[in-house]
Amino acid sequence: MKKISYFLLLLFCCSLMFGQKIERVKQFGDNPGHLRMFQYIPETLDTHAPCPLVMVLHGSWQSAKALSHSGGWNKLADSLGFMIVYPDQPLYNNLLTVFSFYRPKKMMKGQGETASIRQMIDHMQDTWNIDNLQIYIIGMSAGGAMANVMLNAYPDLFEAGALIAAPSVMHGEQLITRSHIPRLAIIHGERDMIVWPENVDRLMEQWTEKHDLDSSTYTQIDNYWGNPYLSVLRYDKAGETVLLRMNIARTNHLLLIDPGDDLQHGGKHSLFSKDIDFHLPYWIMDFFGLVSERMR
Repeated sequence: MKKISYFLLLLFCCSLMFGQKIERVKQFGDNPGHLRMFQYIPETLDTHAPCPLVMVLHGSWQSAKALSHSGGWNKLADSLGFMIVYPDQPLYNNLLTVFSFYRPKKMMKGQGETASIRQMIDHMQDTWNIDNLQIYIIGMSAGGAMANVMLNAYPDLFEAGALIAAPSVMHGEQLITRSHIPRLAIIHGERDMIVWPENVDRLMEQWTEKHDLDSSTYTQIDNYWGNPYLSVLRYDKAGETVLLRMNIARTNHLLLIDPGDDLQHGGKHSLFSKDIDFHLPYWIMDFFGLVSERMR
């Protein structure tokens, strides 16, 4: 037990050392979930024009600073012109820095951590010229489960989302289908031993039902984007991809990166990432529609 504790402490300390550039916002509401808010505002961004907002939620044993460093998200914000908010689960809230997606009372709309993240978005809308039709959410691991909670609690708030290696835990009223259903990408490693791949099946069941899709009618693409690790199942509706499942072969509980300086490359080697020549954060921005044709 002592060895496990030392290992977890090492992971958390490493996550603190990774951070750079993001700025802490201390006042953003009454914050009933006691989370921390970090933001990244590109220096060259035209803040007078309506700007997309991307929420990025870290996983267990991680921090906002660690994920901002390992994923290359900030470089994408610089290049594509959007703002980022990184909700952060502090150590004093949870020793594993896990968002409380498994605690039903904290996950209901307007309560606990769910309300805190909503207040972060409200703060950005009040402070900056946010394009309310271009608000997106991404989460990895426990952050993916929390992102799923937010997409269900506030579906009208988000245009699209991406869940990476996310647990499928949902609670009661969160499964109710509402008028606007965000587009969604669900991404998972086939060798994930932390969040078993069976979670993807349950997430797909939830979201095919929400989008009123026939679960057996999809387009399968192997060797996706020319990468032998990747295969996808794509569900289209009215000429638009509304749900996509990405399976990653020979991959555990990790974020995909492809270090490099140009737009399609990015991310850093870390305890939480894997280089398979595919920069997943860039692909997610393309799925969201934030990458223009001329930039591909």
